[in-house]
Amino acid sequence: MPSCLIADDSKIIRMVLSKIMTNLGFDVIEAEDGEDVVQQWRKTPIDVIIMDWRLPLMEGIDVLYMIRSETKMQQPKIIFCSSVTDETKIREALQGGADDYIMKPFDEEIIETKIAMLGLA
Repeated sequence: MPSCLIADDSKIIRMVLSKIMTNLGFDVIEAEDGEDVVQQWRKTPIDVIIMDWRLPLMEGIDVLYMIRSETKMQQPKIIFCSSVTDETKIREALQGGADDYIMKPFDEEIIETKIAMLGLA
């Protein structure tokens, strides 16, 4: 079964995304902050990470750069799911190695479509 790590400082967002990803057949792990994302990724193979730009302790963009710089580790698909709508920041995430960017608010259909487009469904 594919695995998904969901990182957001909002428990409600994590809960909604966890339900959606579980319904899509993923094992789900949750993280509240950027440092936890990195720790979870280092100890568990993860197929996809869905994370917010704004995370406590380490912002999502810094997590992205750290993961993409680790060439010896399995590289997950990374999707930002954020209320950050600044085009410069979205471009920075995509050019930095993010596989996609979803704006909040989102619904199950948007998540399912993005997962399918990345070949994970």
